[in-house]
Amino acid sequence: MKKKALRILALALSLAMIFAMAAACGNGDQPPAEQPPAAVDPPPAPVDPPPVPDADPPPVDSAEPVTISYMFWGDESEIANVTGLMDQFNAEHPGIRVVPEPVDRAEIESILTTRAASGTLPDTGFLTEQMTLDWAQAGFLGSPEGMYNEPVLDIITYKWQGQPVAYSSANEILSIYYNVDKFDAAGVDYPPATAATAWSWDEFVDAAKSLTFDANGRSAHDAGFDKNNVEQYGVYIDAAPWMLESFAVANGGGFFDANNWQNIIIDQPESTEAIQRWADLHLVHGVMPQFGTLEPTIEGVLLDHAAMMVNGQWSIGVWLAGAVEDAGLNYDVGVLPKMDQGTVSTATGGLAVMYEGTPHPEEAMTWLAWYAASSFELVYIGIWMPIFESWYTDAAKIADWTHRGIHPPSYKTAVIDYTLTNARPTFWYWVPGADPFLNVLGSALAPVWSGEQTAADAISAAMPAFRQAVGI
Repeated sequence: MKKKALRILALALSLAMIFAMAAACGNGDQPPAEQPPAAVDPPPAPVDPPPVPDADPPPVDSAEPVTISYMFWGDESEIANVTGLMDQFNAEHPGIRVVPEPVDRAEIESILTTRAASGTLPDTGFLTEQMTLDWAQAGFLGSPEGMYNEPVLDIITYKWQGQPVAYSSANEILSIYYNVDKFDAAGVDYPPATAATAWSWDEFVDAAKSLTFDANGRSAHDAGFDKNNVEQYGVYIDAAPWMLESFAVANGGGFFDANNWQNIIIDQPESTEAIQRWADLHLVHGVMPQFGTLEPTIEGVLLDHAAMMVNGQWSIGVWLAGAVEDAGLNYDVGVLPKMDQGTVSTATGGLAVMYEGTPHPEEAMTWLAWYAASSFELVYIGIWMPIFESWYTDAAKIADWTHRGIHPPSYKTAVIDYTLTNARPTFWYWVPGADPFLNVLGSALAPVWSGEQTAADAISAAMPAFRQAVGI
């Protein structure tokens, strides 16, 4: 732990020195702060809001409210939602004033690292999933103990040495999203919507072949199919290597041993076989473009390029619901195909934390607990899923969450039920060094997607770099 903390602090000090030198050369002025969009109306209250500790602010001795900073990122609608909730919180809590600090997500690590070095961390704010355990180890995160009265889903609880150090603010899993009209046109059965009926990998490939057509109208099943001149692909997966962990786990492997994070198992045959299967969808079967080569977001993929796409639950609110209204997209959702050990999705979710050293920990915790209970608008519009188990089991809460017409027809079984039975935590919930590990993985797999190397050979060659990335 000391070694990890020193590593982060050393990086922090290095960045601080770079910024200081830039300022000395006349380049230290920061750009003007971006003005957040106008506040939105408060979200509708859930049927039974998630329980939180007493939301009354601690008594204050001064007439001046305690100021709590909140650093976060998001697109225009997300920023508007967060700032609107801040306005609501501030109106209800005259003893506390939360002020927004919107930042660019791509810059969050350098911003926080620099501010940690100078002792000016925000009181609260977003943190990336990949950074969380590193920052908890280094002592930069306040304890989440007492934030909620109801247990958070275990699959989105960050743990170090068996103890919770942070909770995601939302739950997200991976699913198959598909264009219903393209399935109907090809006469192909829809992806199964329950874990018990999930496609086998061979059935998944077979369906993808039936949905892939070249410029001459031949499917990938037909003789003479031209995989170099495809008009419609059967499937695509978001170009994010971390998503492949779901299939490695389902095949009996994974990236890391869940019982001992220092045991890297991505080189085991079960893991490399699962990754190779995804490469072969392009290289052998011709039913998917090469991994990472399609730029459109999921609604563009489903409308113009492929019949299916594997992506996260957030896609519903961020892209798909709008495509239904604007482009007439007719889509639904199914569970992931089985590998040798069944069907598995890894779960994840962004998080908000209290930073160690805030002079107002009680007020910071009050804000975070209130925010978690009050930000259900992001659940209602399909960007988030709840973090408490009761919202996956209580019929009234499920109805409240899903009755607005945003979520597709098969959502209850394919996403909600599937979460409880078949979701597992993504490796960054218990493994430090996630960002450098994923950087190595992305580079190692590049020749796999092009067919220059097998997954087994490429990953075996990268094992020393994987170990170095996580500090073992």
